[in-house]
Amino acid sequence: MDREGGAAGACGVDSGVAVAAAGGVTKARKAPVRWSDAVAERLLARLAEGAFLYRVCREPGMPTPEGVAKWKAERPEFGERLAQARAAGGRPEGARGPVSSFCAGVAAEICERICEGESLTVIGADPTMPCLSTIQRWRRENPVFDEQVRQAKEILGERFCDVGWQLAQAATPETAYLTHVRLAHARWMAGVMAPRVTRLKPVEPEAPRETRTTLYRHFRIEEDKATGAMRVVGYCPNPITGEVECEDTPGWRQAGDRGTFSLPGGRVTGQGQ
Repeated sequence: MDREGGAAGACGVDSGVAVAAAGGVTKARKAPVRWSDAVAERLLARLAEGAFLYRVCREPGMPTPEGVAKWKAERPEFGERLAQARAAGGRPEGARGPVSSFCAGVAAEICERICEGESLTVIGADPTMPCLSTIQRWRRENPVFDEQVRQAKEILGERFCDVGWQLAQAATPETAYLTHVRLAHARWMAGVMAPRVTRLKPVEPEAPRETRTTLYRHFRIEEDKATGAMRVVGYCPNPITGEVECEDTPGWRQAGDRGTFSLPGGRVTGQGQ
């Protein structure tokens, strides 16, 4: 007799319920769902809407999470579309916390409008687009989108160069001063939008942030092999190699540089340069 279909069908219940030997009713595993394009499309559409994968898998006719993982391993194309759907729904694989409002389509439109000459302030004021604070949050959370915005601004900087040439060509003795003012501002805007390629004055590179490493000393009570007396021995990690070193070793000095501070108790520290 079929383990899932025979007993369940004889009792008039669905395949999700099995009758135990003792007469009780226990919930069995969900019946496996075979691959089909229709089911895969439904699954991807639900994920793109922002639904959780485990909740979608609980719906009737949907595969289990293990089944989805098997489909992903057997069909690389489905795996790519699965990752895209989860990202479009704001729940990329491995993400935790609330759903993200980032939308790839809206992000692409923002970059296109920047290339056409609109500023982020103008785009954020559009009722059909995310506000400026949301756009900036997307840039912080999504490095790919932040790079796309930077490239769009470089394109806008190049357009300012073209606009400046058109202003210069159209200048007359009567409009010379006004053209000069507009050219100066266009040059400044181009330098702000694309500083790596259009800024006239070289900019000093940003200095790396100073890092400070805190070393924790650990103490153990050990027996002196020479005298047999018990003593307290300190151990400290080497900030360069990460290895633990015994401070009681003859000639030991803590490695470091001029940024290494003395330890409490008068211990000798780094060979400051």
